Amino acid sequence: MKKILLLVAAFILLFGLSACKQGYTNIDNEELKVMLQNPDDYQFVDVRTTTEYYDSHVPGFKIVIDYYILVDDYSGLDKLDKDKPVVIMCNSGNRSASAAEIMISEGFTEVYNLTDGIQGWDGETE
Repeated sequence: MKKILLLVAAFILLFGLSACKQGYTNIDNEELKVMLQNPDDYQFVDVRTTTEYYDSHVPGFKIVIDYYILVDDYSGLDKLDKDKPVVIMCNSGNRSASAAEIMISEGFTEVYNLTDGIQGWDGETE
């Protein structure tokens, strides 16, 4: 009987942990297009390198915080308001997901990640 109870408890714990939200919200292109229509309501952050950013970027993303620097030095986040929603993107969605986790751990309250990054973006670029 103890083994069954332990098994049930382990299952509940495992299920509970897998159901935990990551703390940020993934968005798609259509959601980003709506957000970009209200630029004063969000902070749009590109976490690619400056070279990647200047090669091509989504209009409205005016803040660049290089992910490769961010992982070792969070001071780049000082220019952002922790209480204002942040929308982040990278090349494919991987760096921005990691950056979103960093931002949440640093006290940002509302973070959105463009899931497929600029590779999946079907809108305008500069």
